[in-house]
Amino acid sequence: MRVLDTTTFQLHAGDQLQFKNDGYAILSHRWGEREVTFSQLDAHVDELRTGAAPLSTPALDKIRGACEVAREQHGLRWMWIDSCCINKTSTVEETESIVSMFKWYRDAKVCLTYLWDVTKKPTADRSRSAATSPAIFQRTGCPEKLSEWFERGWTLQELLAPRAMVFYDGCWTELGTKASLAPELEKATGISARYLMGADRFEKASIAAKMSWMAGRVTGRGEDIAYSMLGIFDVALLPQYGEGKLRAFMRLQHALLAKSTDESIFAWRMPDEPEAAKKYNNAAKGSWESGEWGLLAPTPEWFCDSGRVVADPEDEKVQRIARPNGGFFMAQQGLQVSMAPIEWTNAAWVWADLSMLVLAGATVVGLVGYFAYRRRKLKGDGKFTLNCWERDDRGNLAAVRIYVRPLALEPTRMVKRIRCQEYRLHRGKIKFADPQVAIVVQPEVAEV
Repeated sequence: MRVLDTTTFQLHAGDQLQFKNDGYAILSHRWGEREVTFSQLDAHVDELRTGAAPLSTPALDKIRGACEVAREQHGLRWMWIDSCCINKTSTVEETESIVSMFKWYRDAKVCLTYLWDVTKKPTADRSRSAATSPAIFQRTGCPEKLSEWFERGWTLQELLAPRAMVFYDGCWTELGTKASLAPELEKATGISARYLMGADRFEKASIAAKMSWMAGRVTGRGEDIAYSMLGIFDVALLPQYGEGKLRAFMRLQHALLAKSTDESIFAWRMPDEPEAAKKYNNAAKGSWESGEWGLLAPTPEWFCDSGRVVADPEDEKVQRIARPNGGFFMAQQGLQVSMAPIEWTNAAWVWADLSMLVLAGATVVGLVGYFAYRRRKLKGDGKFTLNCWERDDRGNLAAVRIYVRPLALEPTRMVKRIRCQEYRLHRGKIKFADPQVAIVVQPEVAEV
């Protein structure tokens, strides 16, 4: 780990644990043009020490401002800034930094969050517009938008990881702390103020809820949408730039399935907007119709409305479903799951029809043909209940159900998800059917 000396502006390399014991500040910011990189820093040390403000570039002003705040307001010698403390020409060092980033933010004495596009408003001005948006974070000259900081993927973990966090505007005027601004941050991010204030650990939130926090955020490189969530989910995954956004996000979900039994990973909805879902349907290889998919979403965007989904509610009245054979795991053909309960639409009528045919002495050929006809007619659609629940405004819980359909007559254990634009909430007692093992086929998708 490398850090800046807040007085000399020289870089120092050392053990992260030692810097943690000494105490260091860390910067959370939105990258701008002409950021000062690791290889360029030495050439600007003299200007950072003695140059008259403003310095030659906004990036240098930002570095000096962060170091001065860390030194003068927080009494810290060390400062970490990603733009100049990481040698990104080294693949090994960049990979190590990505894997360790959450820990570095968590272990910092304080995180300085610099909102370059925000100007602190008088209290009266903030209160007038607080009803529609958190006015304290509104973009200067563009009050209908919040600071760009809230749109970036990496800043999500930079918000969640630090224990102490202070927000500053573009002139390094303090806006408040994460705890004092928790209501405004909740409105801006959708993350419960209880998590932001530390009353509850955010790790307790469901996978679906955490994914919803990332929905709407962007990163410079597509793969970083997945990599920036590694610390949030506490999973190990080596970055592989060039694999593409979709493959990186799928690898993240596979890693979550390997370590967690949280079924809210399947509690997503495909967007209703035709263009938002069409690009994935067009990229899917095989016969996939509109509204059909596998169990794993291709992007966090499909979790945008899943913020109220919980996986482990402290409610003894919820009906939990026992999963035979260990629940979910990846098979060669797709995601294997013990689907119990599953309610097949009109399944009883299908078997009744078959029984009548047998009693009438129908031939085997006729039996199979009629079964296929009935299967095509009824489609065998089923409602599969997940071990996760959605909470309403009154705190009531309802079980999440998704819809599935067999891919063919044989083998009937191969299914796909249908009606993906919705999932159903069930509040009554669940009727258990016979347990059955099914493989939910995931579409093979070209990178989009």
